[in-house]
Amino acid sequence: MSTLEEGRLSPPRTEDVMSLRQISIIVPIHNDAAVLPSTLASLKKALGTTGKDYEILLAEDGSTDESQAVAERLRMDDTILLHSPIRLGKGAAISAAIRAASAPVVVFTDADVSADLSVLPVLIREIENGADISVGSRLLADSGVVGRSTIRELSSRGYNLMVRLLFRTAIHDHQCGLKAFRKSSILPLLTEVKATSWFWDTELLIRAQAKALKVSEIPIHWVERGSTHIRFHRDVPVLALSLLMLRFRLSTDGLLAH
Repeated sequence: MSTLEEGRLSPPRTEDVMSLRQISIIVPIHNDAAVLPSTLASLKKALGTTGKDYEILLAEDGSTDESQAVAERLRMDDTILLHSPIRLGKGAAISAAIRAASAPVVVFTDADVSADLSVLPVLIREIENGADISVGSRLLADSGVVGRSTIRELSSRGYNLMVRLLFRTAIHDHQCGLKAFRKSSILPLLTEVKATSWFWDTELLIRAQAKALKVSEIPIHWVERGSTHIRFHRDVPVLALSLLMLRFRLSTDGLLAH
């Protein structure tokens, strides 16, 4: 097990060093002990359809339940556990895991696996065909969403519309918990992204487009699991404020037209 401290990864012990993989898939974990066994089973089944050699990085982020113990128990030779004794935030944990990943293609998925992972080969193929980032989307015409409340759906659409209007992005769904990256393209952005939690995805995609990176968006099938840690009544106003602050910073830095 390696340790994540303040967004940095300590050097892994010898037994944790793995040969170069073709795909690294990251699972950010915070109090997700109950779903970890089924999550890993789903991931391995989906990864088996890609025909690629892979590693799974479990980015356990300051959990107060049994997540660390369960992850240790489930860990095998294709799995690395990255543990943070303190809460870094989802974005910071993913950033540190991206840096630790050995593969040129890096994917992350939420621990509840609400996104249908059958689309995983398509996301990876987009990177292999030249995209720097490929994102799953719940908001395209061919997407399918099941079990999502009306308030959550309206909040998501309203938030993404605000992002598109403020930053003129071509992305419809900035917050979907299934994304793939070309590691060499994304590493320079990680030092620029200030967000450490839920806003991380949005800021990363906005900065990527400001740097003219190629981003593709893939429709997915999504089943709302109800285990998300985000709380819309509390977090959406914070996300909206974060958008306004980011627009000001990018405009000041000359990365966004006024």
